[in-house]
Amino acid sequence: MSLVAILAEERFRPRLEELAREVGFHLLEGEGPQAALAVVAAPDSVAVVTEEHHLSWLEQLDSDAVRYWLVEVGSPEGPLLRPPSRRPHRHLLGLDRSSSAYLRQLLDDWLDRDLVRVDCFNFAFRDGLPQEADWVLDTRFLNSPYWVPEMRTRRGDDPEVRSYVMAQKGAEAMVSGFVDSLRVLLPLYREQRRTVVRVAVGCTGGQHRSLSVAHEIVERIANSQIATARLLRRPPHHLPQYPD
Repeated sequence: MSLVAILAEERFRPRLEELAREVGFHLLEGEGPQAALAVVAAPDSVAVVTEEHHLSWLEQLDSDAVRYWLVEVGSPEGPLLRPPSRRPHRHLLGLDRSSSAYLRQLLDDWLDRDLVRVDCFNFAFRDGLPQEADWVLDTRFLNSPYWVPEMRTRRGDDPEVRSYVMAQKGAEAMVSGFVDSLRVLLPLYREQRRTVVRVAVGCTGGQHRSLSVAHEIVERIANSQIATARLLRRPPHHLPQYPD
């Protein structure tokens, strides 16, 4: 079960409920003990709590130590709204196109899954570290195909480039060692209700070494069946978090 509570201004309710349904969540409504029981029994569920719609069982969930994700959108306030004392996992100032895409990503991250999903992507260290990465791997100890004239204009997903990268000393040790670590750690992530793990693989320019290694990691994870895995074409959405 995955439970998400969204504290929001009433004007955002329609869009938030629409987003939740699109991702695959069940919307929770109602008051009283029966509603609280429905929370515990329901699968992936979202409760949108606003100034005009206070769900009193949120306080009961805190009292009973029921775990849930908490997001705040806008600046909700009002006599009927008694938000939990805890800080939200994320605080979005509004719900424009960027923040909607980011919230959709968060909700997808928090879906319950039988197998953890590993999202792998490549990046350039010269552009800075990716904010949404859980793990960062550095491939700059490898020789870059950029300096091999016939490979310079190719990308790391080219078979010859991949072979060149993976044949170098240390490449196999890095990939196999990392996959072995995930074999041990992914069940522990799952126990903490974290069903998406993001792996960022970097090199100087983000085109050759990093992409080759990212492809190799995704293939090995998929073949090992310890998780599902996919290669992202671009880094995940990121929004700076604002102080409460």
